[in-house]
Amino acid sequence: MAYLQDESESDFFDRIPDPIVLLIFNNLSDIKSLICCRSVSKRFNSLVPQTDSVLLRVDRVISASDSEFDYGVSFVFTLFKSLFKSLQDLISPYKASLPEPTRSQNSPTQILRGFDGIRNLRVELPSGDLRLEKGTTIKWVARFGKTLKSCVILGFRNSNTGLEGMVDFDNNGGAGAGGGLKMRVVWTISALIAASARHYMMLDVISEQNHLTNLIVNDRENEGTVIVDKDGLKECRNSSVDEAEEEINESSNGTDSGLWWRTDRTTVPAVRMRMRHEARMELSGGMIMEGATLVVVRPVSGGGERNEMEEQSGDIELAAGAFAKEGIYAEAAERLLKSRSYILEMNSF
Repeated sequence: MAYLQDESESDFFDRIPDPIVLLIFNNLSDIKSLICCRSVSKRFNSLVPQTDSVLLRVDRVISASDSEFDYGVSFVFTLFKSLFKSLQDLISPYKASLPEPTRSQNSPTQILRGFDGIRNLRVELPSGDLRLEKGTTIKWVARFGKTLKSCVILGFRNSNTGLEGMVDFDNNGGAGAGGGLKMRVVWTISALIAASARHYMMLDVISEQNHLTNLIVNDRENEGTVIVDKDGLKECRNSSVDEAEEEINESSNGTDSGLWWRTDRTTVPAVRMRMRHEARMELSGGMIMEGATLVVVRPVSGGGERNEMEEQSGDIELAAGAFAKEGIYAEAAERLLKSRSYILEMNSF
């Protein structure tokens, strides 16, 4: 009976080997849940930092170097906030002794410093970066090393939104045709800026997380995705200090949008863009895309000269990798790849 009593009082979870517990943590992945797990026991506290697959959902991205005034917080608002906090401390004095988290603790770099074995990291931003007119959709996937390696962009307008007075892609004369091309170029530049901003945001994380082999940065609206694979991460880490400083110095685009990753970004190199366009496309599910546009972007330097067949094959591979699991977007990309293509080149910016 004593033996049975000892069995019933023992903690069977303690008998689970550490590798199994780590497998559970890796499947859990969400960093907020993992941080909560650290407070469960000493064993969990020691195992959680060894998790190698982590998902970081960001509600609001803040740079460790940003001040409160960088976010449009007025002096008057800050003054009232300070007075209110003082009154609150008088009412509840025991709360005043608790340490208040600093703004820098909200940056991805600071949050991830408690984890020293991350190999696969996915960062989910609260929203997309592009501000588009109603009825316009843009999807993009960009791959980076130290700088941009490739970017695939799919843009269109949904004809079911009943838009009037928008740029006419079908108009082959006057301002209509020029406006259509200009709009597609704007889509492309906007996507490249958003991608380079996300890449810049993760440079400190890449530098500190030495075991990282795969990095994905996307958003809850599923607008765009930045991918840095093992070779790209190695390239980032091997870049010299001087090159990194030059990249940072040239990264600001001189605008203040209120969010730091939209004002600081990696420089986009000179690129060659192959653009395909269909004025109207009806997909198998009944969805109609107006002005459907597929753009495949590659740096001008690197990779050597390619003939037409090699570029076409490369476009198919990149588009398939970008939208293979995206349903209607995969179908749209596949059909656009069969359309006539146009070549544009753009200087570094």
